[in-house]
Amino acid sequence: MTVATPYSCGMYAVHLTEAELETARHALQAYLLAFGHDEAETVGQIKCVIAKLHAAQTEDDDPRVSA
Repeated sequence: MTVATPYSCGMYAVHLTEAELETARHALQAYLLAFGHDEAETVGQIKCVIAKLHAAQTEDDDPRVSA
């Protein structure tokens, strides 16, 4: 039995420092303001990533085990 996920191609974990996370947020915002106004699908994807970056939390040292 397979479990359906809203992600068709899987998910990735990226470990960023606080400074790197802030840089990614600013870079995507700048891209959106400069180039994103013509492509509705791209704008939606960028906004989704920005929302995820804003919701990012630090991980504790304990490894995660998913069932």
